[in-house]
Amino acid sequence: MSKEAYRDDPDSRIANMDIKLDESENGIKVACNLLMDNLIMPFVESKDWSMIAEWNANSILGAFHRHNEMCKESLSKTQEQSRQALRDDTGVEISKNRLAGLVFRNEVQSLNVRRSELIFGTLNDKYKDIFGKEYNPNARGKSATDSKDVDTAEKQMHKDRLKKMVG
Repeated sequence: MSKEAYRDDPDSRIANMDIKLDESENGIKVACNLLMDNLIMPFVESKDWSMIAEWNANSILGAFHRHNEMCKESLSKTQEQSRQALRDDTGVEISKNRLAGLVFRNEVQSLNVRRSELIFGTLNDKYKDIFGKEYNPNARGKSATDSKDVDTAEKQMHKDRLKKMVG
């Protein structure tokens, strides 16, 4: 967009943001799929790497899940402030300006939620394709070395090797 065509008023800014999100939607999907295809997929089939790959995928999805939840929470707070402002409206200039600001915030935050849901949804769909299950933000991964499966001699060997590595 050229500088001459840019208008810095709330309605124009919202329209520009909406257009940019629409234009970027396919690229976001491609980027999310490429991330998972190249960072996670190569390691999933390897017995030695598969658990780490799943942990990495959980970390990636966890970050975007938290971001999505924060965006939705922010929008929810703004919507509650909007409801309160409508109840408190006195019809004066200050009230009009507050309402205009809340309209803008609601629209911007709605676009941001749409964007965060697109990112998380795309990553989650890929996660389902890779691991055959939904991402669960509350799941705890099992330990790579469960104490009942590791005998004392092997455990000591690992300790000795680690001591050499870390000094």
